[in-house]
Amino acid sequence: MHHSHLEYLIAVQKLQGEEMGAQGAKIAEEMGVTAQYIMKLTKTAEQKGYIRRGKARSVYITEHGKTAIRGYLLAAQAMEQLLVLGGVPKQEIEHDAGSVGAGRETDSPGKLNFFAVWFLYANRKVTE
Repeated sequence: MHHSHLEYLIAVQKLQGEEMGAQGAKIAEEMGVTAQYIMKLTKTAEQKGYIRRGKARSVYITEHGKTAIRGYLLAAQAMEQLLVLGGVPKQEIEHDAGSVGAGRETDSPGKLNFFAVWFLYANRKVTE
């Protein structure tokens, strides 16, 4: 799963309510992207069973979507532990993870972009 898909699922989960699902415009604002990009992410997420559509063009995260989020974040935590065991200071990892990508703040700072950070450090070790 691309990190933008994960960010989308987290935004949907954060913005949806009991009575009303997350609205595309609010998701776009939360992620700092265009409504057109949200339409693309919505289509993909729906095809994969991560979200379902509700009334008034709203979306809700499914159990499958929640499982995908948990799996990704568990993998990110495992990578963080591996990097720390490899001698990379935790503060440096968190800083770099937060700065990879679009630079938006999230509810899980430093967790969404661990895959990108992992590759940065792997490439750094190879080239040093």
